[in-house]
Amino acid sequence: MTWQLLGILSLISYSISVLLQRVLVKEKGSDPIAYASFFQLLAGLIIGAFGYLFTPMRYPDLRPIILNFILMIVLYGFGNLFVFKALKNTEASKFSVIFSSRAIFAVLGFSLLLGETLTISQWVGTLLILCAAAMVSLDFRRVKFSIKEAYAFLAAMFFGFAVINDRILLRQFDVFPYSFLGFVLPAISVMAFHPRSVKNMKVFLTRKTLINMVILSLFYATSAITFFFALQVARNSSQVISLNSLGVVVTVILAIIFLKERKRMIWKIIGSILGFLGLLLVT
Repeated sequence: MTWQLLGILSLISYSISVLLQRVLVKEKGSDPIAYASFFQLLAGLIIGAFGYLFTPMRYPDLRPIILNFILMIVLYGFGNLFVFKALKNTEASKFSVIFSSRAIFAVLGFSLLLGETLTISQWVGTLLILCAAAMVSLDFRRVKFSIKEAYAFLAAMFFGFAVINDRILLRQFDVFPYSFLGFVLPAISVMAFHPRSVKNMKVFLTRKTLINMVILSLFYATSAITFFFALQVARNSSQVISLNSLGVVVTVILAIIFLKERKRMIWKIIGSILGFLGLLLVT
């Protein structure tokens, strides 16, 4: 399977998970820290169960890569925490646009640290995708940014750096064991520093919410697995993260279809066209 197809599967799965997150994270009584930990842990357990049933789940010698391994736990632990704090305090449209800027952090990191730079046309494609994300998400006549959006910016920064670290670790790891550890260990570390969050997880154990959380985790786990496979097989990691940024546009299209969010349709159509042109240039 080519990295392009893997990337498209990843962004579609991610977009569906974002739609579900919009509903779940707004539920009364939901604690962002508890949410982040529970969500990560559940997704990791799903990945681990599938991995141990159907794959070898081989683990490499961690000693040569221990610093990168610890960095993975820190970046994803804080990154997911900032994601859910942002979704709790920021409009979904603003969050989507700000969070898509993780592509810029990652691409610059790939260029400076790993020498995996983009061509001029691929840079143009990346910028078109980011412009499309802003166009389909924001009403520029009303948009105002405040300190609340800092969480979304921090989430983008941490996830952008995490992807660079992923690329390094995936040279040693198989995808399933890496994904399993990449979800479970950050969740456990966050719970260790915030033990009160464990008590607050009871809000997610009601039948309806738990079913929704399992569905959300399945889609997010699928997105992570396909993204890591794409990152592992692609010659240029910058292309993968640029393609992944198109998820904002796909999310808007799915919201039009399933959530009937049809305001600013003209801008959304124009943005979708720009996103598609960016996709062609990037890939």
